[in-house]
Amino acid sequence: MHLHSSYTSPYVRKVKIFLIETGLSERVSEVYTNPADEQILRPLNPLGKIPALETDEGIALYDSTVICAYLDTQHDGPRLIPESGAGRWQVLRTESLADGLADAANLRRNEALRTPESLISREFIDRQDHAISHALLGLNREAVGWNAGEKMCHGQIATAAALGYIVFRYETLPWRAHCPDLAHWFERFSARDSFRLTLPVNPPGRPVPPPQSVPPEWSVV
Repeated sequence: MHLHSSYTSPYVRKVKIFLIETGLSERVSEVYTNPADEQILRPLNPLGKIPALETDEGIALYDSTVICAYLDTQHDGPRLIPESGAGRWQVLRTESLADGLADAANLRRNEALRTPESLISREFIDRQDHAISHALLGLNREAVGWNAGEKMCHGQIATAAALGYIVFRYETLPWRAHCPDLAHWFERFSARDSFRLTLPVNPPGRPVPPPQSVPPEWSVV
């Protein structure tokens, strides 16, 4: 199988963590693909977005949620997405919340990088800050159970990928003090091979983007 990916996408990282945790990495080759490359990506995903997975059967799958659901049927270990029952909906809900956190962080970053600065919408950025703060608080509530010894699930993988993106793009964001259960869980998850081997890096040959910052008064309270 071929996974079309990028160097920094939290959604790509979610899939890569999933592959390592399920022992599927050797069955998938990673292809770094520029979303702007219409000839390669658009035939696989009409939306022109990554990740996209080409399966052994010649099927193109997208987005990360669908890809991970498919991959969960391809390994011999315990399912990371329950097949039915309340547990399934809880895992999928957590994944959606984690993806929403990554969405808001990415939208905020893109808006803050607009030039000239007069084009930047403070209202839009404030709305993303609000989404980020409440997503973090929601994930902090989920992490109480994870710290209590709940087994690995796909919701945790999605959360790790989203938090990794927050750390990568917003180093100074003071979320840990407000989300102690989430911070404690994330510290433990960060030691896993699947997390350490999938760290985002700046694309080769591309200038390092300016660091993102948040207003001093930004808070998750």
